[in-house]
Amino acid sequence: MSDPHPPGERPGALPVGDTGSGARGSAGDGGARPGRPPWVAAAVAGLLVALAAGLLLARGPLGDGGDEPPDNDPDALQASVASFDLAVGPPARFLVGLFSFDQRTVAHGSVALRFAYLGPRASAGTAEPVPGPEATARFLALPGSGARSSPTTTGPPSPGDPDGPRFVDGSGVRGVYAAEVGFDRAGFWQVEVTGVVGGQERSAMAAFEVLADHEVPMPGDAADPTENLTLDAPASVPRAAIDSRASSGSIPDPELHTDTIAGALAAGRPVVAVFSTPVYCQSRFCGPITDLVGELAATYGDRASFVHVEVWRDFEAKEVNAAAAAWITPDGNEPWVFVIGADGTIVARFDNVVTADDLLPLLETLPVAPDPGDPQPTPTP
Repeated sequence: MSDPHPPGERPGALPVGDTGSGARGSAGDGGARPGRPPWVAAAVAGLLVALAAGLLLARGPLGDGGDEPPDNDPDALQASVASFDLAVGPPARFLVGLFSFDQRTVAHGSVALRFAYLGPRASAGTAEPVPGPEATARFLALPGSGARSSPTTTGPPSPGDPDGPRFVDGSGVRGVYAAEVGFDRAGFWQVEVTGVVGGQERSAMAAFEVLADHEVPMPGDAADPTENLTLDAPASVPRAAIDSRASSGSIPDPELHTDTIAGALAAGRPVVAVFSTPVYCQSRFCGPITDLVGELAATYGDRASFVHVEVWRDFEAKEVNAAAAAWITPDGNEPWVFVIGADGTIVARFDNVVTADDLLPLLETLPVAPDPGDPQPTPTP
């Protein structure tokens, strides 16, 4: 499960409109849902083995734990891995959400993470867990949620921290806990999250899959020159296919729907691209993340092209926009934000939650592009 909030039914994946060969997220031949990528089907099958063995003790990204709190304690914690596209490699961002059995969110401060390897896909649930890395994760607040992210820390959480983790109303403050973690082998992993919450040390566990290779473009990869839908799309294109918020026909944030990624790259302009579906996003993170990118466009539009790519061409028909399928695996795994350099190389990527503090250092390094209408200097003979 990639949604860090109490899980619900996610839309399946997904026929892709005019995808072209080789597009990511196109229909696969595995799994119970039509179009589900084959690795997801294999992961679910393996997870069922692990569940049958009783190894998964709490909600995980691919399955659920029990619905009754231990000892009838409503403050008992549940964890849900909120990262997308985890794969073997050097340390990268790992996200996990925490909430209570009575659906309150845990926010603020930091928590301890301890990982264990459960086994490869073929034998998940049969091997003894192998201890893995440990990390301290800080709270990463969703933009616009009324909270601030916690300071970066490398030390263990302090039990007496007045700004430490605590229960909050899930309809207000929202966010996840983030740490840099590397995984050395593919298969099923488990994370134990521990923190002092409500004056008591509490912990929760969640399982997740680590892939051998990434499914989504990484920093250092060449950006796909995508012809995403814009305000200039033909009248036959539903407005909601350009932005799912355009149900009344008016497309919000026009500055995010003017350029294509392909056009910006051809012009040698950096790109900040957000792939999201603000109306249909199950995590409720797409809207705030898209709003953040729109706010940054107002200030840094002279340094980069800011682009929103709507995931769904037709939500009811479960048809994905080709531009989205070229980049992400649209099976509830959104939002994504990518920063692309003027040379067409992906500089950074952020899954699910990104903040202004993440993006501003990247934007501040970009030069201000000259306005095409400004007089150009005369070359010196």
